[in-house]
Amino acid sequence: MDLQLNTNLILITFFVFVFVLNAFFKWFSKDSKASLKLPQSPPALPFIGHLHLIGKVLPVSFQSLARKFGPLMEIRVGASKCVVVSSSSVAREIFKEQELNFSSRPEFGSAEYFKYRGSRFVLAQYGDYWRFMKKLCMTKLLAVPQLEKFADIREEEKLKLVESVANCCREGKPCDLSSLFLTYTNNIICRMAMSTRCSGTDNEAEEIRKLVETCLELAGKVSVGDVLGPLKVLDFSGNGKKLVAVMEIYDLLVEKIMKEREAKEVKKEGTRKDILDILLETYRDPAAEMKLTRNDMKSFLLVCFL
Repeated sequence: MDLQLNTNLILITFFVFVFVLNAFFKWFSKDSKASLKLPQSPPALPFIGHLHLIGKVLPVSFQSLARKFGPLMEIRVGASKCVVVSSSSVAREIFKEQELNFSSRPEFGSAEYFKYRGSRFVLAQYGDYWRFMKKLCMTKLLAVPQLEKFADIREEEKLKLVESVANCCREGKPCDLSSLFLTYTNNIICRMAMSTRCSGTDNEAEEIRKLVETCLELAGKVSVGDVLGPLKVLDFSGNGKKLVAVMEIYDLLVEKIMKEREAKEVKKEGTRKDILDILLETYRDPAAEMKLTRNDMKSFLLVCFL
């Protein structure tokens, strides 16, 4: 009986603390929100926001809410806010007339624990850095002439894939096509990025791939910050600390590879260069439109391995 009473007391104290803390943060941020003209919003509940209004079929739920609150409304899922558009004319205004104002991407999950937070090309805010990296991808990193230089690699890995399937057939063993195709794509990406095979080997590229897989798994988990907002700094799940630790290992490993590559002789013009070669070349170029940092390069390589 005493144990149950103590447990209930702890739970009540916790929720009161969360409520007071949430009210505290809202009071301090009300001045900044006052200048924002937010759309109409349905009544929300503490912590969960509008989750209680969303059914199994999302479009049907939004359609029902739009009939009551208009074609443009604010929806809160936990501590994350979004704007729901239910009108073609409003959508046209957003995607055509106001495109630049809506080009930036929001941060979700464990973004605050990501080591290269300001250097992520895929999730970068629209601006000079994003435009420069897009141009670099289209003209050098992922340009058609660059991809054509790796045609022999794709053919070689394709033959290895066919040989693996043929060996399974000859030996009468079951063939795991999912695993074989994963190995096939991993090896192509690793060889294009760092000129080394990845899956099926015990080297740095394989270690990087495994670290990136772990990062993706941790970053994809539900963040306390998306639900409880201000309490995200407490990192109840511990996923944030794990992500920081894994990212630190990845950073040290890629830095070591980059220094080894820099110590080698620069490849001559006309020879095949992998993605790391091109990134280092741009990093050393004093005439580049924008100066790449080492974090920019590490972040781009991480995206390549995703």
